[in-house]
Amino acid sequence: MADQLSQIKWGRVVLTTIIVFVVAFLTITLVVTVYATYLGFQARGAPDPEMITAFANQYAPLLGSIFLILFTFLGARHIARRVESAPSINALAVGLLGGLVHTASSFTNLFDLNALPVSILVVGAGWLGGRGK
Repeated sequence: MADQLSQIKWGRVVLTTIIVFVVAFLTITLVVTVYATYLGFQARGAPDPEMITAFANQYAPLLGSIFLILFTFLGARHIARRVESAPSINALAVGLLGGLVHTASSFTNLFDLNALPVSILVVGAGWLGGRGK
């Protein structure tokens, strides 16, 4: 086990985790922007900011969790294919680091019941992404 842990490419793991979070955030931003554009075309002018805010407040947390899990799986799958040794351990490390970052970022809202299950699913997505090699 110690031999496998020493084969983790931490630079790639950290970079992949950062990319996963950035891409998930940008995807949420893109979804809200597309909705705002749709409202603008529908109104034939400036969209209603209250409707955009309501949409973002209602759907962004759910979409953020889904995109984080999805992109963690894809990032773990990518890193498992790129490393030569211990691909499943590297992919699991992406999931663990992603889960830790998600849990740490959720401590600002102590009553967020979504944080722990999503973090567990992020770890599972990392593990599952490493099994595809």
